[in-house]
Amino acid sequence: MTCIRSKSVKALAISAVVAASLTSTASADCLRRVYNRSTAVLVASQDGGPAFVVPPGRSATVRLSRPGQIDLTAYCSPVDRIGRPVAGGREAAKLHLDYEAVLDRCFMKFGDGFFQPELGPGFFGTTNTAPFTVNNPKQGDVVLGPSGAICSPEN
Repeated sequence: MTCIRSKSVKALAISAVVAASLTSTASADCLRRVYNRSTAVLVASQDGGPAFVVPPGRSATVRLSRPGQIDLTAYCSPVDRIGRPVAGGREAAKLHLDYEAVLDRCFMKFGDGFFQPELGPGFFGTTNTAPFTVNNPKQGDVVLGPSGAICSPEN
């Protein structure tokens, strides 16, 4: 009887350890969004992977599962006679960001780390990221715009 009970206790302890390790691995993933609130066409690439397009007024979900990089480029797209974007266009803005994803903390790292000891990395950057907004509305999110100035005829 005690032999059966000790085996069941061991099995229960092992399953608890396995479940805890699986749970901690799963919690390292964060789903964040890349928003395009501008009139430009946004092209993004995560960790050197294939590029994906975020049209004006849309957003895309990215999974941040480990430290990595995201590259963002906004293109001013010419429009046809009825106002639809057509292929081509000039590069209007570009941003390369490193991100951190540890457990449930996912954020874009930017700035010079001036307040890093007080606030932690990625929470206050003194580097200008305009026309992009970083870590807003949630930590790890990136927003392009709203700004018509990046695709104005003067630029």
